[in-house]
Amino acid sequence: MTQAFLIALMPVFIITALGIVIGRKTSYLDNPALSQLVTNVGLPCLLLSSVLKMNMNAGGMMTLMAATACALSVLALITFVILRLARLPVRYYISALVNPNAGNLGIPVVFALAGEQGLAAAVVISSVVQISHFTLGVGAMSGNYQPKQLLRNMPVLSLVVGLLILLVGLPIPTFALDTLSMLGSVTVPIMLLLLGKTVSSLSLGDKSHWTRLISLAVYRPLIGTLVALGIIEIFPLAPAQALALLLQSAMPVAVISYILTTKYNGPKEDIASLIVLSTPVSLVMVTLLWLLVN
Repeated sequence: MTQAFLIALMPVFIITALGIVIGRKTSYLDNPALSQLVTNVGLPCLLLSSVLKMNMNAGGMMTLMAATACALSVLALITFVILRLARLPVRYYISALVNPNAGNLGIPVVFALAGEQGLAAAVVISSVVQISHFTLGVGAMSGNYQPKQLLRNMPVLSLVVGLLILLVGLPIPTFALDTLSMLGSVTVPIMLLLLGKTVSSLSLGDKSHWTRLISLAVYRPLIGTLVALGIIEIFPLAPAQALALLLQSAMPVAVISYILTTKYNGPKEDIASLIVLSTPVSLVMVTLLWLLVN
C-alpha cells in the first residue's frame, strides 16, 4: 500500500523537483504572466471542467463548500487563541496557519491519490480556500478589505458559474467540455513547476527561533487534519469529497501566504521557513491518511 502511495505521488515530486532545477538554472518560470495564465485561464477551466463532469449536483457542491468554509472557520478560531497565547502577531500568522496549500500542491496530491472523482472536489475546496486567502488573509494583513475584489477573481467566478449551471441543469455541448478540459489540463503541471521555482528562491534567513517555527510547521497540517476529521463526521460528504477535504487540510503553509506577507511587510522570512518546514510534515500526514483509508 505504501508503495502504491509513493508511486502515485512520484509525478508530483518529479515535476516539483524539475521546477526547482528550472528555477535555479533558467529564467523560464520568471515571467509573472505564467502565474496569471494559470490563475485566470487554467484553474478556472479546470474548475468548470471538473465540476461539470463530476457526479455532483448543486446541493452536493454547496455542501462541500459549506464543509470547507466551516473547517476554515473552526481552524481560524483555534489559531486565533493559539497566537494570542503565544504572543505572536495574529495579523500576519493567522492566514498562513489557517489556509493550506490547497492549490498548487493540494490539487495534484488529491488527483494522484483519488483520481478524477477527487479532482472535482479538490478544485472546489481550493476555490473556497482561495476566497479565504483574499478575505481573511488580505483583510488581516492590510487592515482594510473590500469584498468587491472577489468579483475580479476568476476561479471564484468560475465556481459561481459552475454552481449556476448545476442549479439550472443547463446541458453543455461535448466540444465545450473538451475545450475546458484541454485548457484546464495545463494547470497541474504548471502549478507544480511554479511551486518548485518558488521553493528554489526562498530564503530561510537567520533562524534563532527554530523551536517556535517547527511547532508552527507541525501545527498547520496536524490541526488542519484534526479539524477536517471532525467536519466530515458532521457533513454528509461523498467518500471522494471527504478524502479530498482531509488531504487538502493536511497541506503545508501556502506559497500565496508568503506573497501576501511580503506585500504587506510582514515576517516574510518566518513564513518562507514555515513553507519549507511544514511540507515534510504534510507528507507524513498524507501518508498516514492514505494508510488509514486504504
